[in-house]
Amino acid sequence: MNWNRAIDWIWHVRGSVPLAHRSAQAAFEALAPVFEERGTTLDHGTDTLVFHKDNPDAQDRLASFEQGVLRIEDTPDGPVLRYDLTSHPLLWCFVAPAPFAALAFAVQSLRIQGYSFAGIFAALYLAGRWIEHRNARRVFGERLAGPGAIPAETAPA
Repeated sequence: MNWNRAIDWIWHVRGSVPLAHRSAQAAFEALAPVFEERGTTLDHGTDTLVFHKDNPDAQDRLASFEQGVLRIEDTPDGPVLRYDLTSHPLLWCFVAPAPFAALAFAVQSLRIQGYSFAGIFAALYLAGRWIEHRNARRVFGERLAGPGAIPAETAPA
């Protein structure tokens, strides 16, 4: 069993978006404006795009993801964009409750504060996990749908 793969779901966001029979080149051209942000470097081949962000600006729609891989794959239903994005803020929000809970357990006078902060970071992780996955899918779906198309969230499955 690959232990890294077993736990990396904590800080990775993975998903896919249908391409509506676009070519890989057309899909990457449609996605290009998403990656035209300060501090973003790209490396791509014919069916793969790898990005890395160095200190992204807050207005960057994918600012919480430091790096990622986007891959075009053929499926029986047509081509899809599969993405695997890495977010260290998600990792830290997942890890943060542990020291606060340990502090609350060890120091009786800090019990309420420790458990409160542990709960806040746990809630931030759960909300962030859902929000960031939804945001990535929406950003890619909007760019790949093109003008006048149904957004990816509302398109029939």
